Amino acid sequence: METKTYWWKLKGTTLIESLVVLSILAILLNIALFEYTPLLAKNRLENKMQEIRRALGISRHNAQTNDSFITFCALKDNHCNKDYWHKSLTVFVDNNEIGVLDSNDTIILELEAVNRLDQLTYPRHAITFRPNGTPMGFNNGTFIYCPEYKKASLKGLAISLSFTGRTRLKDTDKCQL
Repeated sequence: METKTYWWKLKGTTLIESLVVLSILAILLNIALFEYTPLLAKNRLENKMQEIRRALGISRHNAQTNDSFITFCALKDNHCNKDYWHKSLTVFVDNNEIGVLDSNDTIILELEAVNRLDQLTYPRHAITFRPNGTPMGFNNGTFIYCPEYKKASLKGLAISLSFTGRTRLKDTDKCQL
């Protein structure tokens, strides 16, 4: 007697079936990666803004706890400079001249620079907290972080710093021009 082998009883796949599956997989991955880039930018945005918010909280807390002036700023040649907020940020005990990191000052915290595709701005040179936890002078304002600011396709986040030293995180449309 002769045994018949049917195609559905064979184990394995043909070359054409494998190519069809790989083609479908490639199309799906292409769509997924296209949607993945904005997700990464948004995640990077939220992480950096939370890091800045924590640094502001640490600055305020250290000013109150240590009864001293604490400055949070972007440094260029050991001077606070408002054009460098997108570079690394420093929190330090400001013992002498306000806004200048000198040999009598102590660094508390340093934050890495924002991603080169992103932009972080703040309207002042520095934020200096008094021993009572409030910002000095007109140091209140709003940080604006724009992910991939040259494309201006994504919404940004803003941290508002009040006269009392409290912070509030909110969405902003100032990134889209």
